Amino acid sequence: MQQAAIRITEGELQLELLDETPSTWSGPHVGRRLTEAMRTLALLPMGGGSSWAAWPAYCYEWDDLLAQQAQGELERTQQLQNRIRLLPSSRELQRMEAAICWPAEYLHALVPLLRAVNAVALAHSLDRDAGWIAAKRGGYADTWRERHDHGCDIIARGLRSCRVPVF
Repeated sequence: MQQAAIRITEGELQLELLDETPSTWSGPHVGRRLTEAMRTLALLPMGGGSSWAAWPAYCYEWDDLLAQQAQGELERTQQLQNRIRLLPSSRELQRMEAAICWPAEYLHALVPLLRAVNAVALAHSLDRDAGWIAAKRGGYADTWRERHDHGCDIIARGLRSCRVPVF
């Protein structure tokens, strides 16, 4: 999915693409696609087992609703009950399925790079940075970032050699 930004200069309206697809695979573009794949994966409904039920978690009686209104909790409860989960499109799913296996396919012999690419892509999908990974897993943010960038460059070289179309 490409995002656009609107810029107004001297009364002129311009539309710019924020995520322009390059002509060939590059390390930063691979990193963007991996982050996008992680975001798409997070949007998928995860279920299984008996934890998911068709019935609501709790049935509220009239007295419960009045008590919640008095405490100011009624609006929050209603928002939780009326939330909508948007599912990814089939195109986003295809891109995710293609990109999610790249680290394992191209970095299987380089485990530290594989871990860094996956960890930093996950952090970026959660709007965090490499410092978050360093705090969670130890090490230095610069090291995680360098390994991620190097791993993405290797993946991009592999994608170019296999002639994978850029998306």
